[in-house]
Amino acid sequence: MIYFNKIYQLCNPAKHLWWFCSWPDIQTTVCSWNDHFSITTERIRSPESYEEIFSSLPKVRSSFEFNNLTLKKCTEPSIDILIFVISKCSHASIRQSIRRTWGNTKLLKIYFPNVTLKLLFLVDIDSKSERKIELEYNFHKDVVQVKTLPEQYEYVTDREAALYEFIKERCKQTKFLFKTDDDIFINTFLLLLSKEKFEYLTNKTKYSLFGFPIEYGLVVRRAIDQIGQRYIITDDEYSCPRYPTFLSGFGYLMSFQTLSLLINAYQTDTKPFPLSDVYFTGLLPQMINIERQTIFQNVDYRYQTKCSEEFFKSQNNPFACAASNDHFNGKESDGVRTFMNDYNLYWTKLRKKYNTLKFSTA
Repeated sequence: MIYFNKIYQLCNPAKHLWWFCSWPDIQTTVCSWNDHFSITTERIRSPESYEEIFSSLPKVRSSFEFNNLTLKKCTEPSIDILIFVISKCSHASIRQSIRRTWGNTKLLKIYFPNVTLKLLFLVDIDSKSERKIELEYNFHKDVVQVKTLPEQYEYVTDREAALYEFIKERCKQTKFLFKTDDDIFINTFLLLLSKEKFEYLTNKTKYSLFGFPIEYGLVVRRAIDQIGQRYIITDDEYSCPRYPTFLSGFGYLMSFQTLSLLINAYQTDTKPFPLSDVYFTGLLPQMINIERQTIFQNVDYRYQTKCSEEFFKSQNNPFACAASNDHFNGKESDGVRTFMNDYNLYWTKLRKKYNTLKFSTA
């Protein structure tokens, strides 16, 4: 368990997932990402100036193609928080578990009547499941499908870029995006309770980015397990020993202006970085000069083991945890059929904890 209160755990390279630890060090060396763009100087600029720079550069990446038989655009007049979940095409049961628990927007509306919340799933293309996806969309109206991306992990940066592009072009009324994956259980009560704080901080700078900072994480050059191999980076891809501060992929929240700037950067980048979390919340924000802010103080998120009932008995506020062992060891766990059982257990405990909210807002 990590507690985000600026007291850092010592990282042990012999332990599992050690590269996700923070390594604060004044001697840290990180690489600039400026050489991926036609930018002649590395002087510090404002995010506003980068808006002008990226709009003047030629786009080297074409727009994504979305399935017009799934969601075409958002129709709400305004969206306070858009929760966008990246999901595998084959994970229909997991998506349904999310809709019935932490992504249950109708239930959350009872607790937060003044917040406009929307849930969407971004799924990849699979010709065998295309008809099922269309039926799922017709029933739930919350599926967005990218037609030009395969399912493999190697395309995570492009998949996340597709998500940003969809919002920028088709959900322009969004104030904040919260991005996560379908194997993460999110405490949406805590997220929505903090809406006013996000708005206040964004009023100071419209380019806001909130999450769980990982400070100067070490670059993985070799790994002994299947999961670790996902994070191997060559010297040609990134030559420095450490990354700039980036946000944990468990979930992060950003303003519409931030996601718009990030997709503009991606479209003009000659070679985007293969690790989406490092790229979109570390390398690009470091270059663009966007601060990575801690989303909550003194909250828990479980990153080394599967969710458990004990996690939701934490004295601190439990916010996010991995709901599947597959997130860590690459093996089949108990299968997606167990998700609803686990999700319902976690959700029931959270509802009991926050039930007083329903009466205070009635």
